[in-house]
Amino acid sequence: MRLRSRRIVCPGATRDGEVVIRGGGISWVGSASSAASLSDDEVIDLGDHWLVPGYIDPHVHGGGGAQCNTSDAQEIATVARFHARHGTTGLVATTVAAPIEELEAALDAIARCKAPTLLGVHLEGPFLSRKRPGAMDPEVFIEPDVERLGRLVQAGAGQVRVMTLAPELPGSLELIELLVREDIVASIGHTDATEVEVRAAVDAGACAATHVFNAMAPFHHREPGAVGAVMDLPGVSCELICDGVHVDPVAMRLLAAAKGVSGIRLVTDAMSAAGMPDGEYRLGGRPVSVVDGRAVLAGGESIAGSTLTMEEAVQNAVRLLGVTVEEAIVMASANSARLLGMEGRKGEISAGSDADLVVLDDRLAVQATMVAGEWVFGAPQESCFTSTRPRIRR
Repeated sequence: MRLRSRRIVCPGATRDGEVVIRGGGISWVGSASSAASLSDDEVIDLGDHWLVPGYIDPHVHGGGGAQCNTSDAQEIATVARFHARHGTTGLVATTVAAPIEELEAALDAIARCKAPTLLGVHLEGPFLSRKRPGAMDPEVFIEPDVERLGRLVQAGAGQVRVMTLAPELPGSLELIELLVREDIVASIGHTDATEVEVRAAVDAGACAATHVFNAMAPFHHREPGAVGAVMDLPGVSCELICDGVHVDPVAMRLLAAAKGVSGIRLVTDAMSAAGMPDGEYRLGGRPVSVVDGRAVLAGGESIAGSTLTMEEAVQNAVRLLGVTVEEAIVMASANSARLLGMEGRKGEISAGSDADLVVLDDRLAVQATMVAGEWVFGAPQESCFTSTRPRIRR
């Protein structure tokens, strides 16, 4: 298959040309004339539509009415299918803190799920600060414990990619060192840590921060805390929920100025209500009310995840952060691929990378999504695309 576009977002440049896809991967990227000499395969002409690397969301709790805190593998697949419609070709299923036995059941379900976009698991807790619970139940938070961490890693069957923990808790540095040895990203979050405590965690191997600004002490000019530390430390990759609800645009732009394009990863933190009508839902075991798309704990004011998609996150990044389309795409794809150790394979359009691709219109709305060379959403005959031999399925 050959995809032709006048706007192909490649590492370092946007190109006018073609992408040749073979066996689930990208075999070649270049000019249309050169592609024709290499392959006589089907050509899908996307015209002026953007062809971009698939989005990678390393923090997503649910969507389409389903959530990741479940023992049902099909529910995980529902989450993945929903987000694929919005450009997510790599999803890290994220659990909220819960009793160890419930987390083990969820990890087993995720391990059994065969969704092609599923990249692994993000454990958000349970080793978190009761002072900064966010929408989670602080009663299920526990002190860092090597044995319990080992149980979770084993239950994940090699699928655990990220763990969020509070670095100020006794024993947390030992857990961070264990996570690093297991090739799991240690992410700082739901924390009341001081700047000094965050720096100690980074020295121990932590390299990421979970939904920066949220579930952290506010920045103060004499007590910068976790927010100040992760903004200052160049080796920390920062999650940003770019919905205009979790973080004010001014704060988002300050984060972008401090970290640069390479230091920010767009995430959704989406819950089951994403893509659904306003109403009553659950985040883990906690009831959540959604009004005008804003999710809060039932009977309270704490923000409880989001109804965001990566499609909207990219649009918002361009609109609210003032970055270019190409820069927003890097924040939504390449940065998370690098953090997850998938650089060169995912998050970019280049020869040798997986054929995980998204087609966008001028509004940056998703028109089609491809995973491993197969179209999982969108069809050229239903839009302005043209094809010499249409075969895209929904």
